[in-house]
Amino acid sequence: MRTFEYRLFVNKEQARLLMASLIESRYLYNEMLDVMKAQYELGGTFPSKYDLTAQFKGRGGEHVPATTVQTLADRLSKSLKRFLGAKALGIPGVGFPRFKKPHRWRSIQLRQYGTSRDVWLDEDEKHLHVPAKLGKLLKIKLHRPIEGTPKTVHLVYRADHHWYALIVCETEPPTGSGHTSCTHPDIGIDLGLTSFLTDSQGKTVESPRYYRTSQKTLRRKQRSIARRKKGSTRRRKASRSAAQTDLKIKRQRRDFHFKVAKLYAQHFAIIAVEKLQIPHMLKNHHLAKSIMDAGWGAFLDILDTKAARAGHHVIRVNPCFTSQKCSKCGEIVQKSLSVRTHICPFCGYIADRDVNAAHNILQRARLGHSLQEPTYTAGCSVS
Repeated sequence: MRTFEYRLFVNKEQARLLMASLIESRYLYNEMLDVMKAQYELGGTFPSKYDLTAQFKGRGGEHVPATTVQTLADRLSKSLKRFLGAKALGIPGVGFPRFKKPHRWRSIQLRQYGTSRDVWLDEDEKHLHVPAKLGKLLKIKLHRPIEGTPKTVHLVYRADHHWYALIVCETEPPTGSGHTSCTHPDIGIDLGLTSFLTDSQGKTVESPRYYRTSQKTLRRKQRSIARRKKGSTRRRKASRSAAQTDLKIKRQRRDFHFKVAKLYAQHFAIIAVEKLQIPHMLKNHHLAKSIMDAGWGAFLDILDTKAARAGHHVIRVNPCFTSQKCSKCGEIVQKSLSVRTHICPFCGYIADRDVNAAHNILQRARLGHSLQEPTYTAGCSVS
């Protein structure tokens, strides 16, 4: 499943209908949650999504489409199952579904793309047909073609006061281009904070540090929020301004991740990275802000997807002692995080600390991958 995001250009009346639907759908979701809690307190059981759909059938009124009411019940049911499953496995951090406040509710889901004519794309590919309750015909900007079979559409309201259409499509699994073998080399990548990453070829990608760069602006806007009276119009405007800065940082970081991931995914057959336990690393309060600013987890997920589409493979290895071990002789050379140069007293090998770690990561990937069937020998999609 792939999601394609496009900008919507709506007029004042369409914006009013979309916002009214967004508000009413949040009320319906909270009411469903209230019904679920009441039934559990009486009988100790939770209603299924089919029970909720039947109970709230026709409750959409003049603003919420019928299929959106169904998706609300489905969304609440999935949240409950996720909570019960995490509770059974003892996974922390997953709580019971909560009542949604306005700032935590930003999307309207539409089901059955094209089949029941609930939502579909016009032949001119410039307008999106939606139910009349949402404006009927929304102008859309298709800056890239849609791939696969569209299944559902989410209408999302961002902090920049614009509406976006997120079209979820079912695509074919990535396949090779028919080459008998892949001629691209292998590479190891060591993620860091001084530089965003360092590879085994000695190249580095500097960390842009978007949050650190915008931190002064964000701090000023957050202080402005604190000075405003709760519930006032000026406080709401200040909150929107801070949210726009957060959205800009998020988009800058995501754009940077996609560009770097594409560069490595297209030109290397095996990409070896560390299997980092990021939640545990965030417990270090001296480095937590920098780790979150780098966004390692999001980058690795994007790298996995990009490499799979190119017919290449990402291998995650055990990160233990990758920085301490000498990549030439294999001896352990203890050094603190402040020491940026690897100097081996056993074999005399001298290299940058991150380059040495990248070599160790690649060696571990090759050692473990030699026992598996290579997934890239059918040919990659990049010539």
